[in-house]
Amino acid sequence: MTTYMFHGYTSNANDHWFPWLEKKVESELNTPFVKLNFPDSDHPVESAWDQYCDARIDAEDGITLIGHSLGCIQVLHYLDQHDIHDVNVLLVSGFDEPIWTLPELDPFTKHPVDYTKILHKIRKVTVISAINDDSVPYPYTLTLARHLHSKFVLMPSGHHFTDTGKDKQLPIVFEELKQLLK
Repeated sequence: MTTYMFHGYTSNANDHWFPWLEKKVESELNTPFVKLNFPDSDHPVESAWDQYCDARIDAEDGITLIGHSLGCIQVLHYLDQHDIHDVNVLLVSGFDEPIWTLPELDPFTKHPVDYTKILHKIRKVTVISAINDDSVPYPYTLTLARHLHSKFVLMPSGHHFTDTGKDKQLPIVFEELKQLLK
């Protein structure tokens, strides 16, 4: 089954550790990996991102959705809007509520996620954060993990797992992904 990568705010499909993860997944797990490239990530609009997902993701059971930052709430929106099941979910530095560090993203959390509609669609889920994330402070990501009844991995460093932290590789994501796919 296909794995889809949802990037975040001001990002794109070839940023950060996404190309590295694509190579690892395709070569070592022999799994198709699709990096989504959302429109205008500097000024994201929820409806445009929803339409983009609808046009590029095969809504089928057993897919894997990986989100980073704003991509995490977009993963939840996608799950909410589609009748799919047995989905593996891996979220990195995510949030599901307004965060004081990025008020410009509040429209994505304007309507709270209805977890009763998505929890039964998820096969396995893991959420990862870093204790020193200054973009999405880890308590927001911990709250997201609790809402998802998820395994939570708190890294001792890593900031927001972006290029500014020199994160061209992120082995913890690959290791957790392998566990999800077992």
